Amino acid sequence: MKKLLLMPGILACMLTFATGTAYAQAAGLGDAIRNAAGELSAGMAPDVRVAVISMRADSMRMSAHLLDEMIMAFVETQRLLVVNRAQLELVAAELHLGLDGWIDDATAQSIGRLAGVQFIFTGAFEPFGDIYRLRIQAIEVETAIIRRIHVANVRNDAVVSTLLGAAGRTPPREPRRDPNRLRINWLSAEVSYTSGLSWHESFGLGFGLRYERNINEMFSMGVVLLNNPFFDFGGVVTARFFLGDSPFYLEGGLGIGFGYVVFCCYDCSGPLYLRYGSHVSYTGVMLSLGAGVRLGGRTGGFFTNPFISIFPISPGPGGFRVRAGIGAGWAW
Repeated sequence: MKKLLLMPGILACMLTFATGTAYAQAAGLGDAIRNAAGELSAGMAPDVRVAVISMRADSMRMSAHLLDEMIMAFVETQRLLVVNRAQLELVAAELHLGLDGWIDDATAQSIGRLAGVQFIFTGAFEPFGDIYRLRIQAIEVETAIIRRIHVANVRNDAVVSTLLGAAGRTPPREPRRDPNRLRINWLSAEVSYTSGLSWHESFGLGFGLRYERNINEMFSMGVVLLNNPFFDFGGVVTARFFLGDSPFYLEGGLGIGFGYVVFCCYDCSGPLYLRYGSHVSYTGVMLSLGAGVRLGGRTGGFFTNPFISIFPISPGPGGFRVRAGIGAGWAW
């Protein structure tokens, strides 16, 4: 049953990935034109006379742009002899035709014969789902046989939208982070003072590393690793409850702690203080109750987090330890 329930999720992920990949593989208009010219010319003998007759599109501006860019791209390959646009217009005028509109293959073939070329290129630029498709074909003038076809997917970007004008579609915008949207992930390092430790060994100094993830605007879950040098180490899973839309929160945590207690004795009879003692190791459940304020991070990445908490370790040293400090980190 679990496998059956898992399959729709996997298929949905695959479909989403495939859609995103297809758009990512679509080229810009300029690259698509250059790739087409390179591929189509590579299959022809050098110095063959060719002509780009027509490129159908939903706007005259796009059609003219495609014609000019295709001619330039074929010239740049330095393999073909390309008839210029002015000569083609003279030939079309003799046939009482204009090159501004759509020309069918038979008419394009007639123009090619009069222009003295061996191959003509015609094509179309059409919408295809969320992208556009550029299709160009090479037609042999004498036989009217289509020798080669090149098809390319073109992104619907600002260039395409401008050239198509009213006939085009608004290009999709790249998703942008809403500056007012709450950040989800919070990572910070903490420094703190912890009461109840031997002053001679650690000065109460403590450190922490915390990762937290927002569940919603009022609740988050996280994990923190704590260390008081020489004495305590532990890991705690925490839950924070924010007070409405404010940065203030209450925190509860549960984890496990390790450490030891030092029992010291002093002999003050000599010229120097002498200290001797023993220690007892412990491992126990660590509880945590605290409060704090999370400053920043909501609209910018950097944030600080002053806090105070109490935590006993049971079984462990008697009484409650107080931990007060500040954390700083990055949210995303």
